[in-house]
Amino acid sequence: MEIIDEGLNLIQDLSGQKIVLFGGTGSVGEGILRSYLKTNAKIIVPSRSEKSKDKLLEILGEVDNSKNLDFIIGDYSTFQSAEEMAKLITDQYGSIDHVIACVGGWWIGGPFWTVSEEAWQNQFVGLATTHAALAKAWIPRLSRENSYQIISGSSGTHPVAKSGIVSMQHASLIMMAEVIALEAASEKRVFVFVLGVVNSRNRPAHKPYWITAEQVGMVSSILAKENSIPSQVIKLSDKAALPGVLDILEKDMEG
Repeated sequence: MEIIDEGLNLIQDLSGQKIVLFGGTGSVGEGILRSYLKTNAKIIVPSRSEKSKDKLLEILGEVDNSKNLDFIIGDYSTFQSAEEMAKLITDQYGSIDHVIACVGGWWIGGPFWTVSEEAWQNQFVGLATTHAALAKAWIPRLSRENSYQIISGSSGTHPVAKSGIVSMQHASLIMMAEVIALEAASEKRVFVFVLGVVNSRNRPAHKPYWITAEQVGMVSSILAKENSIPSQVIKLSDKAALPGVLDILEKDMEG
């Protein structure tokens, strides 16, 4: 695959497909959304508040194919609310082709032995529960031709001082995806992105070698388009890792 314009030339045409993007109002999710708006797919972004939705729309401004973007307001952080959200979306839109779970954020709080119970509950228990609840609600609703994609970080494979609970939470997401892929065998396609630092709106110091959220969305669109690509871990530590990832995916597509 030839990378032109940071690889955004490789964004796939997903006309007629429907994508649910959890975390689409966040900084990384926004970049993924920008790429998906170029796929011609219908994109549904669940948001826990009108305020988050309005802020995202203000940031996006005038974008192409915005007519393909819909929002659903409601909670999805518990097993019950995630199931209710999944039912609400499928009742309104019918079967969904791809689900992307880009839920979470960064946290720096000090050495692990100083972590408060509140931080533990918010940054580990709460986020792990949300991801587990979303997977439980959506995996049964997806077929082999569909995909379930999780956005995690490289702190799940490389410890980061003073961010231990984030490292633990990311590690749990990577293992959750691998377990689901093992249990589902060839019946489901489950991917987990292991990202390094991402150039996004919340990063005041952008670096030319950091992967961009739009590039993550581009790779995600390839996984959605090519159902011959099996479940796997997508390691994008930086832009230098992108050609290798694309080579792997191309080989998977060739058989």
